[in-house]
Amino acid sequence: METLRRFVDGASMSGAFNIRAFWILHSLELKILISFLLLALTAFSFAPSVLIVKDINLFSDKKILTEKESDLDESEFIDMADIIAKTMSYSYNDTQLGFYLKNLTFFNDNSKFEAEKIILNSLPKRLSKKAKRYVRAVLKISEKHQVDPIWILSVMWTESHFDYTAESWAGARGLMQIMPETRQFVYQLYKNSGKKLIVEQDSFKVNDYFPYKIDKKDSKSHIKKLMNIELGVIYLKRLLNSFKNHKHATVAYNMGPGWTRFRLKKNLPVGSKNEYLDKVEKAYKQIVRKI
Repeated sequence: METLRRFVDGASMSGAFNIRAFWILHSLELKILISFLLLALTAFSFAPSVLIVKDINLFSDKKILTEKESDLDESEFIDMADIIAKTMSYSYNDTQLGFYLKNLTFFNDNSKFEAEKIILNSLPKRLSKKAKRYVRAVLKISEKHQVDPIWILSVMWTESHFDYTAESWAGARGLMQIMPETRQFVYQLYKNSGKKLIVEQDSFKVNDYFPYKIDKKDSKSHIKKLMNIELGVIYLKRLLNSFKNHKHATVAYNMGPGWTRFRLKKNLPVGSKNEYLDKVEKAYKQIVRKI
């Protein structure tokens, strides 16, 4: 400010020499001062309106970033979950691959959104509409447990045709057609190991697992669906660890581990003429043909 005052005083003198001399002596200071003033004016002119950030959550369905509560149209909402799905990939690097999938290139090269879309397009149209509700859940849960998701989808296709209301004559229920006693047994084993199901975790949000909005009144039924899928995944992984290959694990899921183990112990064929195994393998081949 002292430099500016002296410049003004100098400029009011009668002689042009005084102004010229003052400029020579203080030109650097004046240039800095003028640049600062111009920068401040520019910043003020182009400063955006203050943004109000309301209820931002990376994993909720709607993210609201708005200037005023009703100023932005629907196209300007920022859906972070959608952005993540379209940019990040599923990771199954520690997964033992199933029948016909030979590598993980498909999952590494495609975003989550694209992977879901391609898998759905590989299914018959009549099944694709049903499967669309559950493919995301299967891929996410399989990723958590590092189990081949195509195997899980193939078993689900064979067991229930992606119909959660399916129930067998023996009492097996849900998408993965788990018997009530098996469900309880698997859950207790998992719980006793100190682990929690996805729906039991503090970070759980039901809308992360479905491609449509879940209302509060429908949350309970969708949580049951996720439990059915995850317990089926946990059980299949346990069978895979026990029998060491997808063929015997698949037969054991259908016929029971006791029956399968007995046959293997007696050197009797397992799966050679098994209609259930044939259906699962056929479903697997159908899904991976476009992968």
